Amino acid sequence: MPFISLRVRPDRTYHGYADDNTAVTEDIANSQFVEKVIAIDRILSITEDYIYLTTTHGRAQIWSYEGSLSAVKDRLAAAGLLVI
Repeated sequence: MPFISLRVRPDRTYHGYADDNTAVTEDIANSQFVEKVIAIDRILSITEDYIYLTTTHGRAQIWSYEGSLSAVKDRLAAAGLLVI
């Protein structure tokens, strides 16, 4: 299973949807960037500002990451994990 190492900090967790179809979210404030080794198969998408990940119990998390989208794409492409 391939992994990528990034400096990240959690921003928000999506727990699902309420009866009225609104998202149930939890903001995570004042967290610090830490180095994490992330399984590639947990990544849903990556934007210029955030990485979206699957978590347990059908949840999804949004994390900020240090660096640029271009640098992450280059690393994934060099490992053969991104088709450009």
